[in-house]
Amino acid sequence: MKKGHKISVRGDDKEFKVHLDAFNLLPYLTGEVEESPRQGFIYFSDDCDVLGIRFHNWKIVFQEQRCQGTLQVWAEPFVPLRVPKIFNLRTDPFERADITSNTYYDWFLDHDFIAFYGTAICTQFLETFKEFPPRHPPASFTIDQAVEKLQAIVKD
Repeated sequence: MKKGHKISVRGDDKEFKVHLDAFNLLPYLTGEVEESPRQGFIYFSDDCDVLGIRFHNWKIVFQEQRCQGTLQVWAEPFVPLRVPKIFNLRTDPFERADITSNTYYDWFLDHDFIAFYGTAICTQFLETFKEFPPRHPPASFTIDQAVEKLQAIVKD
């Protein structure tokens, strides 16, 4: 699939180039190997915004949902951070150190290089969209797409 695959529908040949980002976790989950083949992953919102990245024990948050729960999380926007947050998930699995620790920002300044490393990983991943572009825009939960279609009809 990574090299491309031609599909003919009613005589219309189209070439699709798709790369599935997948890893076989079975050997890791069954204990055959010590390390997972997936070393990290990127968190996306339903609108395809990059929210954060996780690799090894680390999580870097670029945007956060400040609503504490309930269905309201779908109504409230993600807040882009001017400086990303860093969490060591082994020592802070609930990601609360920025709220509960008096020394989080001292610790952050000693570990800020992790944010640069995570940003580099994220940039490397986003570069793959040049060769494998997204197929279509994400669905909207608001009326904006319907309004755009109506405006296009009115203009014509």
